[in-house]
Amino acid sequence: MNRFYILFFLTCVLATGQSYSQESKFNISVHTNLNKSSSSTGNVIGTNSTMELKQFAITPRAVFRIDKVWAIGAIYSYGNTVNRSHIIIPELAQAYLDTKTIDQHAGVLVQTYLFDNGKFAAFLELDGTKGSSKTEIVPKEDISILGTPTKSSLYYSAFHAGGRYTFFKGLGAEIRLNRLVSYRHLRTKDFDTKVNHFDLFNNFWNEVSLGLSYQF
Repeated sequence: MNRFYILFFLTCVLATGQSYSQESKFNISVHTNLNKSSSSTGNVIGTNSTMELKQFAITPRAVFRIDKVWAIGAIYSYGNTVNRSHIIIPELAQAYLDTKTIDQHAGVLVQTYLFDNGKFAAFLELDGTKGSSKTEIVPKEDISILGTPTKSSLYYSAFHAGGRYTFFKGLGAEIRLNRLVSYRHLRTKDFDTKVNHFDLFNNFWNEVSLGLSYQF
């Protein structure tokens, strides 16, 4: 709950900034997000395991500016996540296992500008998307043995904050705090299962992305 109050306070502070007229009506931007982490566990009999997580995402957006404050647009997102497990049992065996997940979803977005003087801009964004998610388990010892992919339908909605610096004739650099608040719904038809997941400020710094934009 404290995090909610912090977000509300920051929104109110930013909203005190004055919005200025903007001649450019269209904005195209592309963001990428790279993330890598690892962890390890062990026990008294010597068995241990390590896990490596690699994530890559690319998100293009096309936005139309309605007026000084509001903009609407379309969004597409592609994400590739690989989770590699390495399990070692002393004097017996060791195994590698990759879990690969590919997410693709597209939808619409709404932006509200808190400040824009033509050079610097700050905005909030809410989007809603639909798409698909495919997860596959791949044993590394024998690449001919492939796990059966699990396919799911995906609905995703998230709240973001961003800033833009336009440095040359409409070309600019953007930084985003992605998924400050997010909701994810997965439905797997093969197993008739549904998974709902709500996040508030989860892995805050890992969700930061950088990108380029062009206004015209």
